[in-house]
Amino acid sequence: MRKQPTPHVFTYRRVVERLVDSGVENAMLDAACLMEAASGIPRWQFILDPEQSIPSDRSCLLESMICRREAREPIAYILGVKEFWSLPLTVDHDVLIPRPETETLVEAVLEKIGFGFRVSSFEFDRDSSRLTAGSVNSKPETRNSKLVIVDLGTGCGAIALALAVEMPHALVYAIDRSPGACRIARRNIESLGLTSRVHCVQGDLFDPLRTIDAGGGCDLIVSNPPYIPSGACSALSPEIAAYEPIEALDGGPDGLRYYRRIIEEAPAYLREGGWLTLEVGDGQAPAVMELVRKTEGFGPAGVRQDVAGRDRVVFAPRRGRAHG
Repeated sequence: MRKQPTPHVFTYRRVVERLVDSGVENAMLDAACLMEAASGIPRWQFILDPEQSIPSDRSCLLESMICRREAREPIAYILGVKEFWSLPLTVDHDVLIPRPETETLVEAVLEKIGFGFRVSSFEFDRDSSRLTAGSVNSKPETRNSKLVIVDLGTGCGAIALALAVEMPHALVYAIDRSPGACRIARRNIESLGLTSRVHCVQGDLFDPLRTIDAGGGCDLIVSNPPYIPSGACSALSPEIAAYEPIEALDGGPDGLRYYRRIIEEAPAYLREGGWLTLEVGDGQAPAVMELVRKTEGFGPAGVRQDVAGRDRVVFAPRRGRAHG
C-alpha cells in the first residue's frame, strides 16, 4: 500500500531560515507577514510561538509566496499592498513601491503650506482629461474654496492621496504617463473614497496642464521623479533592479533629467506664492537647489531632511508672475 505524502508543515522558524538563506533582509518580519497573509492568523502569534504551523490547506499558497520572496520579489508586490501615511495602497509591478522616506515630502508640504493658503479656482474637463483655469481667488481659503495640488509622476498615488487626506478642501490632480500606474492610482483613489477630489490624469509631466493660462494657477506642485543615474540602475538591490519599473527609476545620465524639466516649466503653472516641492536622492539636494536658483520665478530654495538625517526634500516658493 502506497504511503500518502505528508502535508508540508510550515513553521515561522522554518520560513525565517529559508528567507535568511536566500539573502532576504528583514527575513523575520517578511516571514511573519507572509504567514499572516496565507493563513489569516495574526503575525504576532507566529513571532511569539516560532513552532506554530499554519493549516495544511494553506501550505500551497504560502509555498508560492515564499518562493517569490526567495527570488527577491518585493513583499509589497507579493501581498499586493503597501502602507503609506497609514493608508493601505494597492501596488503591482506597474508602480514603484512607496518608501517611508517619501513621507518627508508630505510632512514638508504640511509644514510649509498649512490651511491658511490662498487658492485658485479650476474646473476639470472630464472629456478631455485636462485642467482649465478659472479666476484666481486672492482671498484666504474658505470652506467652499479649493487648494489646487498637482502631483507629477504619481505612481500608485501615494503622495496625492496623503495630501488629499490631510487637506480636506484640496483638489488634487495626480499625473503619470504610465497607463498601468494610472490604473493603480485610480483604484486607490476609489478605494479611499476620494474620487470627488483626486483626479488621475494620464500624461507626461506638465502636458495635461497645457490649457492653464500663463498667469499660473496651481497652488502646489509636488513630485518624486525618477532620480537614479542611468549607470547606477543595474547596481540596485535585486528587489528593485529586477522587479520595479525602470522608467520610474532612471533619471538620466546624472539623475537630474526630470528635475531640469520640472523646475524649468513649473513657474508657468504655479500661482504667485505657490510652492514647488521635490523629493531628491542622496547627495542631489545641492544640484537641485542650484537648478532652482538659476530659474527665474522662484524664491530661495530650502531643504528638509528625512528621519535618517539625509537631505530628502527641496522646496521653493513661486515669486512674481508667471509668464508664457
